[in-house]
Amino acid sequence: MGMEVKRQVQLTGGSSFTVTLPKNWAKQQGVREGTTLVMRVMEDGGLAIYPEGREPKREFKEITIKTGPHVDRDVVGSYLYGYDLIRILSFRGFTEEEISSIKRSVRRLAGAEIVEEKPNVIEVQVMLDPEAVTPEKVLRRQYALVQGMVDDVTGAVLKNDISLGRAVIQRDEEVDRHYFTLVRVIRSAVRDPDISRRLNLTPLNLLDIRVAAKFLEDSGDQAASIARGLSTYETGGIGEGIMQQFSELAGIIVRMGSKPIDALLDEKPELTLDTLSLRTEFIKKGEAFKQLLLQAPAKQQVVLMHYYACLDRICENLADISELGSPIIAQHKST
Repeated sequence: MGMEVKRQVQLTGGSSFTVTLPKNWAKQQGVREGTTLVMRVMEDGGLAIYPEGREPKREFKEITIKTGPHVDRDVVGSYLYGYDLIRILSFRGFTEEEISSIKRSVRRLAGAEIVEEKPNVIEVQVMLDPEAVTPEKVLRRQYALVQGMVDDVTGAVLKNDISLGRAVIQRDEEVDRHYFTLVRVIRSAVRDPDISRRLNLTPLNLLDIRVAAKFLEDSGDQAASIARGLSTYETGGIGEGIMQQFSELAGIIVRMGSKPIDALLDEKPELTLDTLSLRTEFIKKGEAFKQLLLQAPAKQQVVLMHYYACLDRICENLADISELGSPIIAQHKST
């Protein structure tokens, strides 16, 4: 933690406020008479001061971790915490399984590359500039991927198309990659308010985006879970009425379109209300769907209830994203 000093504000010339600079800091920064200082007002009301041409540079962070049964999680965790160089050590030498696990994890992380690979050490460098990432655009891309996954997985179930289901599962990895990118950037912005200022995002904006990204990451997992079920469960011979209602339930989610994400990012409370209305429609149709399932064979009931639960979770997640703007709705109603 940096040094903390206190200074009393003086009034000079009857209208100007002045304050003296810490002498040690001035010496360290080479400040002398005539030096131009840059002052930036931060989102939290603080004031950042530094000599012109010496804008603070982001610290290069390194971490060394040991391989183990959870090395993949350690790599991802190090990425999320903003480390620029992740060094993985193995005193006995890496096994083929460990190397595969590390490489699989790195592929999921945007801007991460293995720059050195030796029998006892693997180095991963992250070349992702947080200031070059636009969180809102990444979130919208993540949202579009999830919507496409819902549409495709519905078609895969209706046609029993296993290959289309595999494509949905592969897309889930891209959803995760966007999620990890957002978490890394948001953590960096929280630690360094200057990054937040340059991204033009307040702490509350960052929190909302972080929560929304998690809802979308979970929604991608739910769609992928349905897709995996196509290879696991036998769904042949399901009644046409049941499949029609399943299609209608998925259609409600697709009809939401971009309303949930627009409600959040564009601050449009009327879109939140539209989304919640569709959520209510889904719940009502869901009750009818569950009653209809009672007519199906027991094995089909288990499979289709799993599919329904996944769709219900996705619909709930999208409604929750739109509700992140609920304080705006309250303000809208009171004016």
